[in-house]
Amino acid sequence: MPRFGTWHRSSLLFGAALLVLYAGIMTAKFALWRANVLFSDWPFYITSFWNTDFHDLWLFSNDRYVQFGYPTYLNEHFAPLLFVLAALYHVVPQPEAMLLLLHGASPVLAAIFIHATALHVLGDRRLSFSIALSYAFNPGILWPTIGLVYGFQTDCLLAPCAAAVGWALATNRIGVYFLAFALALGLKENVPAYGVVLGACLLVFTKRRGQALVTILMSIIVFVIASKGVPAITGVENRNVAVAWRFIDDLLHLRPTFDYTLPEVVIGFGYSLAFLPALFVWPFLGVIVPDLLLIGQISYAKTVTWHVTLPVTVLGVASVFGAARILATNVWPAWLDRRIARLRLMHLFSTTVLTVSQIAGPLTIWLSYDRYIALRSPVDQPAIARALALIPPEAGVATTSDIEQYFARRLVVSSRLVVLRKAGGEFSYFVINRRSLTEGRRDRMLASAYEQDRCLIDVAEGLARAGGKMLMDSGGILVVQFAQMPALECH
Repeated sequence: MPRFGTWHRSSLLFGAALLVLYAGIMTAKFALWRANVLFSDWPFYITSFWNTDFHDLWLFSNDRYVQFGYPTYLNEHFAPLLFVLAALYHVVPQPEAMLLLLHGASPVLAAIFIHATALHVLGDRRLSFSIALSYAFNPGILWPTIGLVYGFQTDCLLAPCAAAVGWALATNRIGVYFLAFALALGLKENVPAYGVVLGACLLVFTKRRGQALVTILMSIIVFVIASKGVPAITGVENRNVAVAWRFIDDLLHLRPTFDYTLPEVVIGFGYSLAFLPALFVWPFLGVIVPDLLLIGQISYAKTVTWHVTLPVTVLGVASVFGAARILATNVWPAWLDRRIARLRLMHLFSTTVLTVSQIAGPLTIWLSYDRYIALRSPVDQPAIARALALIPPEAGVATTSDIEQYFARRLVVSSRLVVLRKAGGEFSYFVINRRSLTEGRRDRMLASAYEQDRCLIDVAEGLARAGGKMLMDSGGILVVQFAQMPALECH
């Protein structure tokens, strides 16, 4: 391990830039959290981790069970590695902060591996600095890191794994390669497709035949476990594996459809321009094709959501190997090399991309924060504390979407009308925030949540006036106990 004084200046600058970036990311994420913007998947992960007892309940969400019928998150996404996070959730002092910190660290950790890969493959500190930092500041990776109302997504953990796989390939560290790949396989059921294509490329284009075959075999085994093993235990098919099977069937019958819009394609193409050198290892770019095809089957999966975290990271890693291919190719004529030196050309390109990224990155952080902070709602924290003290931990709670996160550490909690209508008998308390009905939430992307909140507020207030037991009405927070869920018919 080198002493501080032996670190090269570019490495120190790189580390300082990443620290500043991480500080900016976390400032935005923590501000959105405190402003009560985070909802939907955010309380879902909290309650899933909280309910995991490693005996009867395994990443269990009552919401998902009522809506889709599956008893574990593994029926939605094959992510057994989340059991580690569930265990940590029960022991760390601030588990929600841990989740935010993990998500925010995703581009930073991946950039460190990309930088190490570039240093080994290219042997050029300036070029390595530019490529790795351009990735970290790329809007394609920053927007999914900040621009969400979800706070945390498991896909964020895939980026460091993918970058570590690239570094292990570059340095021929077989153990690290399989460890990082195994961790990625334990995070999502789409990773086996990456593994099969990567293994095929290693088999055809390199001499790593044993490594290639093991990669393919591991991928197939994990996919079989995800698609057949988990359903055999739970009795419910993996929902996203089912999407893949339907798409394969559509392909075989020549009737595939895609949900990509022209603006999404343009945005994705725009931030991919930073990774143009990746085209020089184009066969390996096939690893992201199955994922991009499947993303096009899901309406809420866009080119700026967490779904592209892994493809963008693969492009970042591939751009390193592509740059090395450009510098080493014999196709480039000597006379052209004398006029336009390849290394000088790569420096010019990478410097240009880095300059643009240093503008686009902070702008992305600011725009995503500005877009989502408009969804904030005022929440009286002392009133929330009183409500938590009033309600037994085993009671089912129906809440408005902005305060669901405060009541997520229980078996039964929801802000969704579809769940409350289906499983009304499991609920006995309304906890609503009258102040959740802000103009920002109504006029922006939370219009449907706004209407659901409005419905719950109307029902809870009506119940408080006739038939319900009002336990508290303070600071905009209303707590009503009831024996039977009233009709949730709202207009």
